[in-house]
Amino acid sequence: KLCKGLGYDFNTVEFAVRDGIPYAIDFGNPAPDAELTSVGAENFEWVVEEAAKMAIAVAKKQKAGKMNLTWGTFIKAAAAGK
Repeated sequence: KLCKGLGYDFNTVEFAVRDGIPYAIDFGNPAPDAELTSVGAENFEWVVEEAAKMAIAVAKKQKAGKMNLTWGTFIKAAAAGK
């Protein structure tokens, strides 16, 4: 829901837990660190594979002559004055 609200296609979310309650503390990162040395080989392979699948799916949905940008629900509501 966070990514959809912000309009991000790709994002990382970090959580902290205090008194048993999870809090999203870093969720505005549309260009997260996915470096092999940062995430490890298994996670790196997963990120590359899933990002490629997403890019292909988005490219296939592209419509010529139409706005193809993704705007989050938060941005759409703000632009509409809601």
